[in-house]
Amino acid sequence: MLTAVRAAGIVTTMLLALSAPATAAWATPTSPPGVDCPPLQPDCNVNAGGTAPPSQRPPSSTGGSGGGTGKKATCTLAGQTIPCYRDGLGWFSSLNDCYWQLMAPQPAADDPLNKDDNGYPADGDTSKGKFYSVTCPDVAGQNRALDGGDYWRATPPPGFGGGPDLAALAQQAVTKMRLEGADVGIAPKPGSKGGSVGLPVWVWNGKGPRTTGPTSASATALGVTVTATATVRDVAWAFGNGTAVTCAFPGVRYTAAYGTRAPDHSAGQCGFAGYSRTGTYTVTATSTWAVHWAGGGQQGDLTTTRTSQVQIRIGEVQVVGE
Repeated sequence: MLTAVRAAGIVTTMLLALSAPATAAWATPTSPPGVDCPPLQPDCNVNAGGTAPPSQRPPSSTGGSGGGTGKKATCTLAGQTIPCYRDGLGWFSSLNDCYWQLMAPQPAADDPLNKDDNGYPADGDTSKGKFYSVTCPDVAGQNRALDGGDYWRATPPPGFGGGPDLAALAQQAVTKMRLEGADVGIAPKPGSKGGSVGLPVWVWNGKGPRTTGPTSASATALGVTVTATATVRDVAWAFGNGTAVTCAFPGVRYTAAYGTRAPDHSAGQCGFAGYSRTGTYTVTATSTWAVHWAGGGQQGDLTTTRTSQVQIRIGEVQVVGE
């Protein structure tokens, strides 16, 4: 629990943030940031932010000027460009989309804050880290790991002191990979003859660095490099008739030896029993890529999706002879 004085200070700080100039207004946009690309678009633009090192632009712990010159940088919150550093609030961090400011002075050993559930080390040794005051803008739809308040951390949060936003660097690395949707394999084959009503449909994802992975790329900012590795986790198939299945990649390529058997998902095969009506159907494959990144002494995981499509024609079963 925060003391009354500290809680009042946080409320005042948040009110100051909300009354800041229009350039830092907390407008809610229609398109949140991320690495999820629109269907059939293989890459997106992201911004890692970052600014000059702390020696050139030290953060203020008393609400005064940040000082220094350094390279000006911007960060992104819910799709809106905001300052990476703000007087009285500190440095913006992707850890919880909030501003972090080093507390000065640090709490005394007998301060009630040292007993709160705020990251304080179990052994009571705060010499390895610092307390920070956290201010979070009120933006609808944000899912934060932490809310505003006072927290102890063994290391500064991502972005503090002008360091690069490591999560955004990971997103830049993902963009460099130019990941794609599935290389759709399907039986019956797309074409003039197509398939027949009542016969099973098999689907699979052709293996490749940009369709199944694994594939890796790196991004660097302010001397920090983050390397990300991506692998398709699964593919969600929608067959255009209301039927949908999700299968682990890559599925099994159909051969004539399978005959008219329906795919067995427990054996790694993917598809469904078949269409009940004639027509032309759009089959959509949405690949979910699992990405693990590491760099700057940290690591993390994210997911991104890519989509691809094919069309197949389904006709009546043709009977030859009587």
